[in-house]
Amino acid sequence: MLLDQIAVLANQAIKEAFGVRVSRVPLEFPQNRSFGDLTINGFMLARELKLPPAGIAEELARCIGGIGPIDSAAAVDGYVNLRLVPEAIFQGSIPQVLHDPDRFGTNEERAGKKLMVEYSAPNTNKPQHLGHMRTDFLGHSLSLILENAGAEVVKANLYNDRGTHICKSMLAYQRWGEGATPESSGKKGDHFVGDFYVLFEKRFKEERDAWIEANPDHYAAYRDKHGKDRKDRDVPEEKLRTKYAASFKDEYFDKVDLGRECQEMLLAWEAEDPQVRALWETMTAWVIEGMEKTYVDLGVSFDVVYRESETWQWGRAKVMEGLEKGVFYKRDDEAIEIDLRADKLDKKVVLRSDGTAIYVTQDIGTTIRKAEEHGLDGQVWVVGNEQIYHFQVLFKIMERLGYGWAEDLYHLAYGMVNLPDGRMKSREGTVVDADNLLTEVAGLATEEIKARDPTGEIPSDEMEHRARTIGLASLRFMLLKVSPKNDMMFDPADSVSFDGDTGARVLYAYARLRTMINDAADETPPDELDLTVLTHENERNLALSILSFSGTTARAARDLNPSVIASFLIELVRDLNRFYDRCPVLKEADEATRKARLGLCRAAAEVVRRGTQLLGMPLLDRM
Repeated sequence: MLLDQIAVLANQAIKEAFGVRVSRVPLEFPQNRSFGDLTINGFMLARELKLPPAGIAEELARCIGGIGPIDSAAAVDGYVNLRLVPEAIFQGSIPQVLHDPDRFGTNEERAGKKLMVEYSAPNTNKPQHLGHMRTDFLGHSLSLILENAGAEVVKANLYNDRGTHICKSMLAYQRWGEGATPESSGKKGDHFVGDFYVLFEKRFKEERDAWIEANPDHYAAYRDKHGKDRKDRDVPEEKLRTKYAASFKDEYFDKVDLGRECQEMLLAWEAEDPQVRALWETMTAWVIEGMEKTYVDLGVSFDVVYRESETWQWGRAKVMEGLEKGVFYKRDDEAIEIDLRADKLDKKVVLRSDGTAIYVTQDIGTTIRKAEEHGLDGQVWVVGNEQIYHFQVLFKIMERLGYGWAEDLYHLAYGMVNLPDGRMKSREGTVVDADNLLTEVAGLATEEIKARDPTGEIPSDEMEHRARTIGLASLRFMLLKVSPKNDMMFDPADSVSFDGDTGARVLYAYARLRTMINDAADETPPDELDLTVLTHENERNLALSILSFSGTTARAARDLNPSVIASFLIELVRDLNRFYDRCPVLKEADEATRKARLGLCRAAAEVVRRGTQLLGMPLLDRM
């Protein structure tokens, strides 16, 4: 591989200049190609060499210019900008791709590691929504990227199927369900149960507001305790009342009849009350059946599935073991707690005073069980950034319990998915449902296809297949193209546009390449192509883009960031369009040039396929 060859030459030059070799040569492809074809980042080398970046770059440029495939080297502001020999660029990209397309872009960033990626982890009291789709797609894509980097990956899901949130739906159904079923209502099971979750929250809010009005002294006491901020300033009344109302969810839940009944139901569930368990099993089965259909439609799968209804017991046992070892302690009210203030965290209850488990209880058990069952080297959780503190606590508890692998636990925290009209709220039923969204986006894709098929030549079944494929690919791309740590805005109509940085545009670029390749019916072996005829700047830039794929996949695996690949695909499509504008392929009169350009297009098509494959996107040969 050309990049490997350059990395070896660079490390030899570093050894010659500084007397040591580095663990990794930081090769990068500059966005502005006027700087060079390839760049060595002196700032990253400075961390290992303990020398100024500018001095490193100047000495390295002196040693490496004119060696092998490197035509010239120049030091600029701490970077070494390399110009490569043109023939090396084309030989290092086109034949390398065409000889073994499925190997091109693989790397060894995670070689020899057995990793578990946990994603989705839905509550079994409502259907999945747009926010769930982001974790579904991030987790699935990340698993593919890590496998491409040499890791053995176990894809895991965890159904959060026990707890107060589940009892809310159960209690609402028990009170107001009147024996209805998903079949009798004509709804998917997850949608059916989700309606009762929303109903509970509505009725709870009504009871809560009535209780607050009837107990003004309670708010007065709350205001006395929380009415000042850290700088001893008065908290605005409206803000304080909002916080007070929200506190009923955690602090004062049992003061409201519905909340108290819900907590009693949870205690009955943990005591394995037959009636409560029977209702729970029925409603949970309805939800999971609906969710599994959604997973199929979204193209998301798992190797192993855990259920919190099992893992909370594992966690409770580990808490009791930790209590005996002095990791945890028992408070006066019988709650079991850990003090993490020495680690700049806080005290954390791990088992309630009434003996019921909380979220961290089951996570303690699940984390240990996963590591022991699968012999893992590391675990990754793809969970929203509102849970950052939770995972800091969990990882520190694992460390305190004495597990050496605790240092290889990682929370891939992703930002919120917002809509043009604001945030989604499950409790209020103002969410964008995953099933409905997929249908909506497929409908928008249908309109886009029809606009390009005015004569109506595409059969209806083919139209439906293309629309569903474009819709799913567009959703995946839109939710993956933004760096996971960032919040994002989602607009369904924008996602299926054939203009802009969209999945539909990537699909169109691939279909255009496949159509051209199929029409040419030319499969000239790569070793028989005369690549010396490729002299145009846009040919060179397209080949450089293809060449950069290997570095892109390695960076995605290193940073646990699928958006790196999405950005690469957009840049590759741009280079393709510039290439088409100036370099005719099928209409090129010179046979050697036509074959060489077609070989370049074949290589580009394979790289688009590989890139979309790592994002989990389906493709079409024709749009």
